[in-house]
Amino acid sequence: MSLPYGLLGLLIYQDSTGYDLTKFFEESLNNFWHAQSSQIYRELDRMEKKGWVTSQNIIQEKRPNKRVYTITDEGHSEMQAWLDSGNLELRNVHDPLLVRVFFGASAPEVTLALLKACREMALVYAEKLQKSGLTSIDHYADTLPGGDHHCLYWEMTLEYGVSTALARAEWAQRCIDKLESETKT
Repeated sequence: MSLPYGLLGLLIYQDSTGYDLTKFFEESLNNFWHAQSSQIYRELDRMEKKGWVTSQNIIQEKRPNKRVYTITDEGHSEMQAWLDSGNLELRNVHDPLLVRVFFGASAPEVTLALLKACREMALVYAEKLQKSGLTSIDHYADTLPGGDHHCLYWEMTLEYGVSTALARAEWAQRCIDKLESETKT
């Protein structure tokens, strides 16, 4: 996924500040896509130059001024074209854990400990993701226009995130079993 499309998608729901988009991103897309606030602000500037969004500075008393972004008709068209493109990206993940496991034969005890830690972290992450994801979905279902309809799709991505974490834990356990059976022989 390219960051601009994530931001366009969020702006379809409602006009937002960069701060609000960062928070919204963390509470909705974060189980499969992470972006830092600095990336989001940079991308919003690029998108505005392309005409996909406009912004308006809002002067506030007793609070810092804010900049509110709105998706344009061109931004809607770009988002629709991206959705219609059907491009799927299944690519290799650059995962330092896998590199360490790949070369783990020179330190099997370290690799075993690493895999056990991975298993535990994945299980904790899956549980945390499930709880926080459902809380966010419930919140946005109540606060966004048409939120109930959109939340069905959010639930599907949450399920993917939880399933991926659980699959990682299961993989780590299978690797642990292999290493432990190897040391017994």
